[in-house]
Amino acid sequence: MAGRSGGLSGAPVLRGDVVKVYRRHYCGRQHRAWHALAVCMFRHAAWISGDGPFAVIGWCGVTTVSLHPDIETAELALETIDATGCGGRCVRRHELVRLDLEQVAA
Repeated sequence: MAGRSGGLSGAPVLRGDVVKVYRRHYCGRQHRAWHALAVCMFRHAAWISGDGPFAVIGWCGVTTVSLHPDIETAELALETIDATGCGGRCVRRHELVRLDLEQVAA
């Protein structure tokens, strides 16, 4: 992924549409809320918090998801967990993605 270096961890900081888009979910519904879509997409997540189209996902041991209203706050959250870890079983497998309410398909 293209980006610029910086942030708390020194890892690339993503900007704009340079993030992966998640559309696929597990039911035939047309979800109208970000949190509902995230619950459907990440049904085995230990927790899902926040609201918004940008998700920071921790794939370490148990899946965790934090939703954010804009890419700047999502990037800050990603930089923070990359630098500090997301819990006791953290293996640094974190990802920033954009959820797509408009084009979801079961």
